[in-house]
Amino acid sequence: MLIGIVYWFALVTVATRLSVVLARPKVRRRWQLTTGWLFIAIGIGVAVGA
Repeated sequence: MLIGIVYWFALVTVATRLSVVLARPKVRRRWQLTTGWLFIAIGIGVAVGA
């Protein structure tokens, strides 16, 4: 149980810090571009593999 509590505490701490970083407009724009290109690449990979 103690390991679970430590795990969730660490997860919440990382998520909180990440949300602060992603709230910046410049970082958010880069994140959206990166994930957008990633989804396009995955879609192409699926289309080629099918």
